[in-house]
Amino acid sequence: MNTDPTNSTRPLDSDTLSQLAIEALERTAFVLADPCADPDALPSAEVFAEIDFHGPEQGGVDLAASRGFTRNLASSILGCDAAEVTDAQGDEALRELANILGGSVIYRLGGEQCAFSLGLPRLGSFQGWSGASGHESCVLDAEGERLEIRCHHRRAA
Repeated sequence: MNTDPTNSTRPLDSDTLSQLAIEALERTAFVLADPCADPDALPSAEVFAEIDFHGPEQGGVDLAASRGFTRNLASSILGCDAAEVTDAQGDEALRELANILGGSVIYRLGGEQCAFSLGLPRLGSFQGWSGASGHESCVLDAEGERLEIRCHHRRAA
């Protein structure tokens, strides 16, 4: 069995979503993260970003992060100390991560042969998300900070 998480023959599940996020964080920002066994031990999410996609499947990727995560992410991208990062820079870094993960998800769902369009990442909210079914989701511990990810999708009508 092929265990490569970027191979589009494997269905998108929570473990694969987690792996896509971990790889994106390492590749783009040198941020280390692991699946979290005890999400209640992490700081609460304060910043939310989302991106939609359309094509053979339509849906979106939603991110919720602690403010500490957004500062650490932005500081790694910008090459500065986390204390120097503004909330706006942290927000922008989370939107960029939503863009990167959205691209990884549509590649995962459709491979190189499927035509998808990816919307623009925007700040959003997770209202109504807790306990929702029919979604892949994961919580990552990124150096003691929270990154929560949800992907929802369905076949286009």
